Amino acid sequence: MKIILADQQTLMRAAVRCLIETMHGMKVIAETGDGQELLKLVARHRPDIVITDMDLASMSGLDCTEQINRHYPASAVLVLSDQTAMQPVRAALKAGIASFVAKDAERQELELALRATARGQSYFSPKVSRSALEQRRLQRGEDRPSLTVRQRQIMQLLARGSTTKEIAGIMGVGIKTVETHRARAMEALHLKTSNALIHYAIRHGFDGSNPVTSFPTPSA
Repeated sequence: MKIILADQQTLMRAAVRCLIETMHGMKVIAETGDGQELLKLVARHRPDIVITDMDLASMSGLDCTEQINRHYPASAVLVLSDQTAMQPVRAALKAGIASFVAKDAERQELELALRATARGQSYFSPKVSRSALEQRRLQRGEDRPSLTVRQRQIMQLLARGSTTKEIAGIMGVGIKTVETHRARAMEALHLKTSNALIHYAIRHGFDGSNPVTSFPTPSA
C-alpha cells in the first residue's frame, strides 16, 4: 500500500512514518508540508492513500482533498488532525475525505483506519464521531426520514468504523441481514453508496454510543 504523508510539522511526519513502517504491507513513498507540492506528488506517484493534516503551507489539506478527488479519485484521503470539533469535521466531510483520525489516536487505531480506507471503507475516530453529536441541535425541527431501530443501530456501528462482518457479530445476526438493513436505510435516506451512508451517520450524530447490551436479542 503506497502512502503519501502531508503535515507541516517535520517531527509529526517523522513520527507517523515510523508508525507506518511497523505496519505490514504499508510504505510512505513521499512526504511534504506544502499543499501544492502534495498535489504534484500525488500526480507523480498515484498513491493508494494520502494522509494529510488540514493545515498545510500554500494550500489547505481540504482544498487538496477536493483536487485529489476530482483528478485522482483512486487515491483516498485520510485526514490526520487535532481539529476534531464540529465545524472542521463538517468541512472535511464536505471536501470528500474517506477517513478522519484524531492526532492523539493510538497506533492500532491508525492502522485500523488505513486498512479500512484501503478497502474502500471509511473510518472516523470515536472522538470525531462524538463531536458530530453537537450537530443534533441543528437537526431539531427538521423532517427526518423514518428509520427502524435496527437501521439506526447499524448506522451507529458504521459511524464507529465497524465492518459488515463485525456488525453482524455484535448484533447477533447474519451478514445478509446487515446488508439488507443497510440497503433499506440507504433507500430511505436517498443515498447511493455505503460511504455516503457513513458520512450521513457521522453528520447526524449516529456515534455508536449505545452499549452492545441495548441491542435486542435476535429472534430464533
